[in-house]
Amino acid sequence: MSAPLPDVGPVAANTVPWWMGGSLAVGANGLEVAGQSVAELAAEVDGPLYLYDGARVRVQIAEVRAALTPFRETRICYAMKANRFGPLLDLMRREGVDIDACSPREVAVARGAGFVAAQISVTASSLSEADLRAFAASGPHVNFDHAPTLRRYAQLVPRGTRVGLRIDPGVHVGYGVNSRTDYGDSRLGLSPADAGAALAAAQDAGLVVDTLHMHLGWGIRGKDEVHFRRALGVLADLAPRVPDLRCINVGGGLGGRLRPGDDPLRAERWAAAIGEVFGHGGPVIACELGTHLVAAAGILVAQVTATWTKNGERWAGLNVGQAANVYAAHYGLELEFVVIDRPLAMATERVSIGGNINESGDVFTRQRLLPPLAEGDRVAILPAGAYGSSMASDHCLRGGFIERLLP
Repeated sequence: MSAPLPDVGPVAANTVPWWMGGSLAVGANGLEVAGQSVAELAAEVDGPLYLYDGARVRVQIAEVRAALTPFRETRICYAMKANRFGPLLDLMRREGVDIDACSPREVAVARGAGFVAAQISVTASSLSEADLRAFAASGPHVNFDHAPTLRRYAQLVPRGTRVGLRIDPGVHVGYGVNSRTDYGDSRLGLSPADAGAALAAAQDAGLVVDTLHMHLGWGIRGKDEVHFRRALGVLADLAPRVPDLRCINVGGGLGGRLRPGDDPLRAERWAAAIGEVFGHGGPVIACELGTHLVAAAGILVAQVTATWTKNGERWAGLNVGQAANVYAAHYGLELEFVVIDRPLAMATERVSIGGNINESGDVFTRQRLLPPLAEGDRVAILPAGAYGSSMASDHCLRGGFIERLLP
């Protein structure tokens, strides 16, 4: 958990909050999402509520498509590990977005949502024999990061089966210095020095390597552009060694703002960097975006169940915790809190917010400057469209919540 925020004094009620716009607005009844009153939507359910704005998701898809317009051929895949809510998957399919999966069960869910094998790209690691058999049977394109796994897969599929190599360019990007969002020099991916041996192993086993893949992490910031370009350069250096290369998969990583000072890499700068390294008429440019497509479209509505003071620290407890949203507990990343019936109220009180799980680490934020909170208040936690419901558990049997996609 991050350190307490600096004391910046009360936040004026007439200050336009950083999160306003897109899916979120303020109306007569307080916070609105997709033009609907959050208070009224929350009153219809008993317990925590995830709300997703489908229109905002479509805007995000259109933004990426526009950024990629100069390229001869592109492929946008949705990283379904970010959020596998069925109506969201249906939306992606209708919008012509493919799927990035990372397990046999994710492939099965995608197939159940109407995606065919050719629309599914798999990138996974530490694959068991059962995993490989499942992929061989279902037929998606698979990216590998271990030569031994390639050899095992070759025994299960016809000669000439097309696969990819996942490369770890060794660069470090993302939401701060955080090993859980920065994939550089991690256990995932082949080092560039090992790529040649993996390519040879695939060729010897009768597989055709047609894709070079990377995933640097997520939450790539504007100042990370130089590192992103360096990673693209690693793939460009390897590309001539892959005779059957058809696709450069640049992974995901485009994020959004979690707090006012965040400066994410813009989609147009991201696409420009790709074009400058690979040109616009070369291999297919594929990407695997999750957070960028769905995060800002979602909020989690919770209710204050208790307030108290301990050792001079003011606390508020919620009817939701890390079982339903593990963002803070797992990633150490704090989200925003908005009181839904008075979203523009002055932030005058330092308050720490805890969840309802019997674990000391179930804390959403410490000493955040917020409007005064009272029992019964509802708050929106945002952005919550990515890595919220999909990472939920039923720890302490407290994992219950409702999800709803707004058109």
